[in-house]
Amino acid sequence: MLRRTFLHRAGILGGITLIPSWLLYSCSYVPKTRVSIEDVELSFLDDIGETIIPATDDIPGAKAARIGEYMIVMVKDCFRDEQKNLFIDGLNDLDQKCATQYNRPFQQLAPDQKFEFLGRLQEEALNTEEKHYFDIFRSLTISGYFTSEIGMVRARAYEPIPGRYIACMPLEEGQKPWAI
Repeated sequence: MLRRTFLHRAGILGGITLIPSWLLYSCSYVPKTRVSIEDVELSFLDDIGETIIPATDDIPGAKAARIGEYMIVMVKDCFRDEQKNLFIDGLNDLDQKCATQYNRPFQQLAPDQKFEFLGRLQEEALNTEEKHYFDIFRSLTISGYFTSEIGMVRARAYEPIPGRYIACMPLEEGQKPWAI
């Protein structure tokens, strides 16, 4: 056997034994465990909010309204300890379910996968008697978005100085709801 052939075959055999451990290590996603609100990434919350209220051609979505920052402030300043724990445990559970189902973090999913995934969480929340973390995510996203400048001015018909009060007013096709 030629020396060159021997070295070539030895290199291939050595490379084959290294590949499986490298592939197994790089292909498994281990979700991060968050202990406090300081451990939560803003991009993670922005992606959850953007899936709940996505951007359209005309109107920016929840990410543009910096919904992650709003969620952090609300959880830190306004939530009781049991609500904070439900919020943080919910993020951990969402990340764990993503790792189990897709072997990737939520941020790396395609938009339709994110929508489908959160849709299943919403069904889970609707079918339980207990307070579900998805309800918190959804309500924080909606309240944060529609109290932001983007939600108030771009998503709704905003009048800084409204006229007279009309209790029942028909909306025309394509008309935005009023924000006063």
